[in-house]
Amino acid sequence: MRKNRGEGGGNMKKSEYSSVLIVDDDQRILELATFFLTREGVEVHCAADGEEALSKIRERTFAMMITDLNMPGMDGLELARKAREIAPDMPIAMSTGDKSPKICRLAKEAGIVEVFAKPLNFEKIVAICRGRMSKEKNQAAPCSR
Repeated sequence: MRKNRGEGGGNMKKSEYSSVLIVDDDQRILELATFFLTREGVEVHCAADGEEALSKIRERTFAMMITDLNMPGMDGLELARKAREIAPDMPIAMSTGDKSPKICRLAKEAGIVEVFAKPLNFEKIVAICRGRMSKEKNQAAPCSR
C-alpha cells in the first residue's frame, strides 16, 4: 500500500489536492474532460485504460479519479477495487450509459462514491470534482442526486 505523502511533516503540493485522474478509452472524452476541468483550474491526468490508471496512481496522489464503466480489459468496477488497494482515501466517480440500481449497487460495493449517466454533462463533472476535492473523505451514496 502506498504511503501517504502528507506524513512525516512534509506538506503536499497544492496540485496533489487539485489533480484529477480521468480514465476512459474514448480519446474524445479525455480531451473534453481535460478542456473543461483545466479551464476551472484543475490539474488533469488521463489514462486510456485501467492498467495505465493504476500505474499513475502508484506514482502520485490524486484528489479523485473519474472512470468509465465499460472499457476494454479492466472495467471501471475492477479498476475502482484495485485503486482502493493503492489509494484507499481517493474518491472515485464513475460514468456509465447504464445507471441502473444494479450498477449503482456494484459501484457502491467497489468503493465508488458517485455514479453519473452518459451522455456526460461536463458542468456536472466540474461540480462533482469541486465537491469531492473539498472533502477529505466522502461517504455519499453512489447514484445520489
